[in-house]
Amino acid sequence: MTHDPLSRRQFVGAMATGLAATWMAGPWRPEFATAGRVLTAPQLRDLDAIAALILPTDDAPGAREARVAEFMDKSLASFAADQRPLFDAGLADLNARVARRHPGTTSFADLGADEAATLLSELEREQSEFFEAVRVATIAGFLANPEYGGNARKVGWKLIGFDDRFSWSPPFGWYDADASRPQ
Repeated sequence: MTHDPLSRRQFVGAMATGLAATWMAGPWRPEFATAGRVLTAPQLRDLDAIAALILPTDDAPGAREARVAEFMDKSLASFAADQRPLFDAGLADLNARVARRHPGTTSFADLGADEAATLLSELEREQSEFFEAVRVATIAGFLANPEYGGNARKVGWKLIGFDDRFSWSPPFGWYDADASRPQ
């Protein structure tokens, strides 16, 4: 059986649709754009390392270039504040696993790529609520409006071909193509 694997652009584009609906339906508030930081520097390093494995840098920018960890920090300080205990507990559990398996290492961010990927795969197999929350936040932060702390330099939008214009005029798409034709 042959199949065409999704390209990174296709995957991110497909995820954008569902995630945009999910996150936009959430309790967005104007103060989100100016939310402060709630995570510690070590927590930010760990989240950055996790996000970089979920959306790695290759021939295109990844989660690090988009500053996804900054997006997560701002979201946990505002509209996703209810997820803060999940992130705190998840990071503590992850680092406890690191310490047990790699004596002398106490931070996920300090692991090598293979060891880090193995731990994340384990969390995914366990259907960890923490891992799923970080995965969703990573993709959302990669595609969010840059004023919310992620998608730095609009790298996510560029990857999926989103045309960021300040104003739009009809026709917007196939559904109103006739709107600009003379009657």
